[in-house]
Amino acid sequence: MILLSIKNMVCDRCISSVEKIFFKLKVDFKFISLGQYEITRLNKKRFLKLELLLIEEGFELTKSNDEIICSKIKSHLIELLNSKKSEKINISKHLTEKLNYTYNYLSKVFSNNEKTTIEKYFLNLKIEKIKELLSYKELSIKEISFNLNYYSVSHLSNHFKRVTGLSPSIFRKKHFERKTLNQIG
Repeated sequence: MILLSIKNMVCDRCISSVEKIFFKLKVDFKFISLGQYEITRLNKKRFLKLELLLIEEGFELTKSNDEIICSKIKSHLIELLNSKKSEKINISKHLTEKLNYTYNYLSKVFSNNEKTTIEKYFLNLKIEKIKELLSYKELSIKEISFNLNYYSVSHLSNHFKRVTGLSPSIFRKKHFERKTLNQIG
């Protein structure tokens, strides 16, 4: 078995897409974590086919140790964001414990490879999560704020507006207006 690290995996649908590729190529695999798999050794031709199919689906194999570390950081941040923990979590402490590197090292590697900081990346993930939750219309903005560990609704709203240019309520309204127009037309 060899360890395979795959970039751009962010959700359960990504896991499903990658596993379909493995099944299609009849590759034995073991899921380890988001973006991390153990697979049986492949000959060069099958490995290239695997790499091509992954690229077609929007994924990419990581090649350097720094890319692997960045991929693991992203996976842990996504898992952290999707966990339903209501307590505040210190990101630097969390990543240090999970990855067994100092936060300074992780931060430097991430910034050099991703051209953004871990904190900014995490905040952008939160914005995307807010957009997703707003588009479902299942939770109020107050509930979203609580679930994503914002201090208050106004804290979430200010952050969201600074990044998107829209308040969460306007974003939700515009999303459903577009959805209604698409259903009509």
